[in-house]
Amino acid sequence: MSVCCCCPTMLLCISGLIFICLKIYNKLTTGAYKGKDRLDGKTVIVTGANSGIGLFCAKEFAARGAKLIMLCRDMTTAESAKADIIETTGNKQVKLKHIDFSSLTSIRKCAYELIAEEKRIDILLNNAGIGGVAKLKPTEDGLDTIMQVNHFGPFLLTNILLETIKKSPSCRIVNVSSIMHRIAKLKPNNLIQQDTSNQVIIYSNSKLANIYFTNELARLFNGTGVTVNSLHPGVFGSEITRGSSYLFQMSWKYITSIVFKSIEEGAQTSLYLCLSPEVESVSGKYFADCKMTTPSKAAQDMNMAKTIWTLSEEAVELKPNEKHY
Repeated sequence: MSVCCCCPTMLLCISGLIFICLKIYNKLTTGAYKGKDRLDGKTVIVTGANSGIGLFCAKEFAARGAKLIMLCRDMTTAESAKADIIETTGNKQVKLKHIDFSSLTSIRKCAYELIAEEKRIDILLNNAGIGGVAKLKPTEDGLDTIMQVNHFGPFLLTNILLETIKKSPSCRIVNVSSIMHRIAKLKPNNLIQQDTSNQVIIYSNSKLANIYFTNELARLFNGTGVTVNSLHPGVFGSEITRGSSYLFQMSWKYITSIVFKSIEEGAQTSLYLCLSPEVESVSGKYFADCKMTTPSKAAQDMNMAKTIWTLSEEAVELKPNEKHY
């Protein structure tokens, strides 16, 4: 009886010790960008800028003098975020545009408006993404929702904007991937039509696709003023689980708030890649905790990167006038 009574207490103690060790590890390994670089005269686009890492980075860019363009799906929270950024930073050069990455029509509308309105784009932070959905179903374009929001959407947006991006003498494109790419089971025949209902695997596949997209784009623009890199922000509580069940969202936020990174800590590598002079000429690399690191062996396959690029073009029906490489 005494052993049985002690088991719950022992398990609680062990769990607490594991949580403490994980928290200490995260604190010791988290990178921090402390540069004071200004962005006066530069135009910066952030997707998913109304919450989480996107909002933190957007506020930081505005504070550094950038002309900030926030691309958001939820315009209610976006308007509030915009007002907060202007009030906090004193920078009134903040523009808000609607985009829904689950709709290729919405993406094209937003992208062509940006081309018409902006003379140049100096930084594009592809930050928006989702970790799961309440119910797996195709988008209006017949694509998997997670894959479209996380990969096909940013792929299409970036390709269309390349016309304006190339006008900047040194533009940086930064794609937020994830360490989860390491467990991906992505193959050419399941990029467009996923062969699993396991949302963890679909999410991981989309994050591996982000790296392939990054690597191939970097190859296509090698030697130009355009650089593109991908990153793992770390594990933290964010709105990425917004499509999942309420119980999962609350559980995720509670656990990550205790054990893993804060939003500010999670934003550091994105800021580093967008701002640091150290990576001004670096392209086609993968980063974590403000340091270049090696992605999975699969992610380094350049032939696969080319294949995924071609299949992505087909999936979004990329038009001849949308190809700028």
